[in-house]
Amino acid sequence: MVPPGSRQALTSGPENPATAYGESILGDTAEGERIRLPDLSTVFQRRAARLEALAPGHDLEGFLHLIAALVTAQHQALSGLPPGSLPGAAEIGKARLVQRAPLDPFIRPRDESWRVALSRILATIDDTVLPEVARAAREAILKANPASLEALADRFLGGDVAADEAAQTVFVAAALQVVWTRMAALLDPADLSGSEEGGDCPACGSPPVSGLVSPGGTKFGHRHLHCSLCATSWRYTRVRCVHCGSTDKISFRNLAGTSYLRAECCEVCRGYSKVFYVEKVRTLEPLADDLASLGLDVLVGEAGFARVPNPFVLGMMEQPEK
Repeated sequence: MVPPGSRQALTSGPENPATAYGESILGDTAEGERIRLPDLSTVFQRRAARLEALAPGHDLEGFLHLIAALVTAQHQALSGLPPGSLPGAAEIGKARLVQRAPLDPFIRPRDESWRVALSRILATIDDTVLPEVARAAREAILKANPASLEALADRFLGGDVAADEAAQTVFVAAALQVVWTRMAALLDPADLSGSEEGGDCPACGSPPVSGLVSPGGTKFGHRHLHCSLCATSWRYTRVRCVHCGSTDKISFRNLAGTSYLRAECCEVCRGYSKVFYVEKVRTLEPLADDLASLGLDVLVGEAGFARVPNPFVLGMMEQPEK
């Protein structure tokens, strides 16, 4: 669903030393709010607004407008969804015993509310911005039976999406985001507070889409990772690989002329993650700005690093080996 030719428009820049922005302080964390649950009244609206603000004049303008329309449809899909269910105290306790997040999709059965959200997204999205491949994917999903849709959701959550399913899976991912974000918003942060800090979401166990560093805590600020599925954010140690947890051999890369964004690259596992600096750009939104900076993914990918891709660019990036 990324327009042809977009890769050629992307640029790259030199590697940067790990001393800027205080990145030489290996292992430092900041005091403050550890878990931030999503605000349903603003999470999708703010994301759509940021995408629309980023789109004009961007090399991926059409793509960003497309995802903005999809996110707007996500917000509209929230209203009046079936109630679904949340894990009780016993389920949360059991998840902790097996060291899994309470909303982990691999231990928590899906109810039909995600398919209701999918139907609403397909019905309300502004189809004037959809390219032909997205229109075809929309029609294919409308014709699919529930079993096929559930299988497609399983493959997305399991990271096993075939290239010919990528466009359809973007709509499926959007619906799953709606339902998991709603569940996460209703959790108690105290149920997610553990003694161990991890690179995966404490609410649902999904990988982060990016991290934001904001002023506060230590003089170097603090980093929060942002979930790619449920929009929960959680504090994470500065200069620590989100894939393997290593604090050794961490380097940073950025696009030429860009100071608000860097890729934190791990020489140990060859994984990377994006780090945005709120002090440089106050209107940052983790998923939106990740999509608007695909050039950095090209740069670090060509250098041999990998990450779990943004759900809306499935098929565009290789996933890191476990």
